[in-house]
Amino acid sequence: MPGQQSINTLTSEFHEEFASHTQNLLQRRVMWFSGVLAIVHLSFWIISVGAVVIAWGVTEKMAEAIGRGTATDRVQWWVWGLGLINFAIAGLCFLTVRKSHLSLAQLVKLSHVLVIADGVIRISLDWLSARGSLGLAGFALTHLLASAILPWSPMQSLRPLFPVLGLNAILLFFLGKQDVALRIWLVAISPLVGVPGFLVCMLRDSRRAAQFKLRFFQHRYGEVKRELVDARRIHESLFPRPVTTGPFRLTYAYEPMRQIGGDYLFASMEEPRAGGGGSCSLVVMDVTGHGIIAALTVNRLYGELARIFAENPGVHPGEVLRLLNRYTHLTLACHSVFVTAFCARADLAEGVLEYASGGHPPAFLRTVDGRISDLDSTAFVLGACPDDGFDPDCRRVPFLPGDALIVYTDGAYECRNARGAMLGIKSLRHACAGMPRVEPGEWPDRVLGVVAAHRVGVPTDDTLVVELSRPLVSRVMPHPWLAGAPISEAQEVRT
Repeated sequence: MPGQQSINTLTSEFHEEFASHTQNLLQRRVMWFSGVLAIVHLSFWIISVGAVVIAWGVTEKMAEAIGRGTATDRVQWWVWGLGLINFAIAGLCFLTVRKSHLSLAQLVKLSHVLVIADGVIRISLDWLSARGSLGLAGFALTHLLASAILPWSPMQSLRPLFPVLGLNAILLFFLGKQDVALRIWLVAISPLVGVPGFLVCMLRDSRRAAQFKLRFFQHRYGEVKRELVDARRIHESLFPRPVTTGPFRLTYAYEPMRQIGGDYLFASMEEPRAGGGGSCSLVVMDVTGHGIIAALTVNRLYGELARIFAENPGVHPGEVLRLLNRYTHLTLACHSVFVTAFCARADLAEGVLEYASGGHPPAFLRTVDGRISDLDSTAFVLGACPDDGFDPDCRRVPFLPGDALIVYTDGAYECRNARGAMLGIKSLRHACAGMPRVEPGEWPDRVLGVVAAHRVGVPTDDTLVVELSRPLVSRVMPHPWLAGAPISEAQEVRT
């Protein structure tokens, strides 16, 4: 399913970015942790050596003590040797992380090596009865410090415990002088040394994941918002520019439910002929759905309409509707995307309006004397049936100076008031009929005003209102036209 695929994609991106964030954080923390351990072990080694030198006195007495080779002296040599080993391991880890680019798994293993080495040496020193060695208690402190510094998961914090506690259990069973029951009890409770670190990791990991998720979605929301602004600018650039001069006036008002929507107006103007003719064609569409998916569908339909009118600028509304149905049925219906469309062509010379409507709400034709006629749907919703079973049933009505064609999408009459009642087509028609004086080009804003007065809250559907009118006196002026050829000559038309 497309929705599930998008969720899976977003989840995959989140996990990838979270893993990358963890890797960068772990690399910095392991380098810092290993450096601190190296400094601590070196400091203790220097302090230990200095204390022995002070205790033994001058070098001659020190050499004499070494020659005697007492057991205490031999333990001290072990302490020095294991301390240097711990320092060497920590220093080597620091240099490895600093010089190499390690993967997340390698960094985790390296951090485990640091903690395990520290634990093994501490337990070894404890069994050697070295002064200052804390044994498992010292390992518990190191493990807690690592859990507080390194971005481990709770499970990762448990892994260093197994080799260290295993070594402690072996030494306890084979070298311990306690009775068997006590040794078993000591082994059984030894995993408790890892509980503080585990709890710290569990708390920090969940908090870090929640904070990263918040930052991730805030960043993605910002990106999507910026992209929607750009998409809306591109989407609205597909609409034709309003025409406020000439024999035809074309204006519209668009209020998408979201940043972009699935309502669209396409228009094409034919140049006036030598005999004073000329025509204006328009297509008002409403794609099922809302938001980005509907806007992408509109983009595809725009390309098909641009092709149709480029090949035949004078194409009749019935043929436009048939070609749109064929395109929708072959390419969009398989994705459960359908379209309602109202296609019209106003001919100046003949004074007629040809129209064909595929499942679209009835358009209003308001004549100069204030009467309103419904231009009902003439065919199925586009995409519902194949080309050979589709009949556009194109119709013709008079379209004289002073008349206005008002086309709207379902968002105009499906708006609801505080009681949940829809405005409805009848109420919308009654409101349009009751408006006393409306100048050409004012109908879209007037209709949206009726919708806004009835509606409570934010829009729940895209709303597009289009007006095509013939003024009583008009001047044909050169003007740019996105979807057709510009009018090149100015001419006075009086009726």
